[in-house]
Amino acid sequence: MSSEIALRPSYWASVSGGKDSLYMLNYILHNLDRYPLDGVVHFELEIDYPFIHDVIDYMESECKRFGIRFGRIKPRMTWEELYYRRFGSGKNRGNIQGFPTRTVRWCSYTYKADANRQLTEWLNSTGFYPVFYIGFCADEENRFKRKKMEKGIEKYPLAENGFTEDGIWEWAKTQPIFNHFYETNKRCGCMYCPISSYLNYAYLYKYYPDHFQYMIERMRETERLREMELGRPFSVISSNPKYNADYLEMIIKTKWLKKLEEKEREYENHRTFCGDCQRARL
Repeated sequence: MSSEIALRPSYWASVSGGKDSLYMLNYILHNLDRYPLDGVVHFELEIDYPFIHDVIDYMESECKRFGIRFGRIKPRMTWEELYYRRFGSGKNRGNIQGFPTRTVRWCSYTYKADANRQLTEWLNSTGFYPVFYIGFCADEENRFKRKKMEKGIEKYPLAENGFTEDGIWEWAKTQPIFNHFYETNKRCGCMYCPISSYLNYAYLYKYYPDHFQYMIERMRETERLREMELGRPFSVISSNPKYNADYLEMIIKTKWLKKLEEKEREYENHRTFCGDCQRARL
């Protein structure tokens, strides 16, 4: 007889605090007969947008109302600690790791993934393996089909029930808890994401200018270090060194902030017009 003990499934909703995860959690909580739920987990990152904390607090209160366990897990090393971590070998030995880039995204596979590993390790130690509910939408087939090949421990309630990203986006635009983010932006990553759109960066500059300035300073620092190592210009956000941190700061302040505010006015005018039409029909 094998001495190994078979692990049992434990069902967890993994929530980032973005629009898809909030919509998914609400759907699961109202369909617990179809989606068993042992707990909800948020991987708490210091580089999340500040409004995400309000979303997570709301999620926790909803879980409490339904009698569902809610947990927050932080990576064992902070983003800043990983930024300043020094290479232990190779030609860059002794140099700091620096800002993540479009091709070397340690923020994802080292920083964020550590929180996932912690939950998995804890569940395994108590005789369970995690089955995660993930907020991929029906029109993100390329994402969830690729994930389905990984051990079969993820489920996608939004995709299974035909919810599309555009449909959820329209809903998110009307939710004040997101602090206007989805009125102009469709996807929400971390504040310092190296693959953000210019509109994302413009939103960060307008609503959280201290975080924007910190990001630019860390980008500049990394670009200077990489230039010394490589003997050529370097950019964090582009393969073309012309589009470096100086360029990013300039283009956000002189062009994309205006575009963001134009889109915000367009949305506000549209909302006002729709409200007038609705009242006229009453």
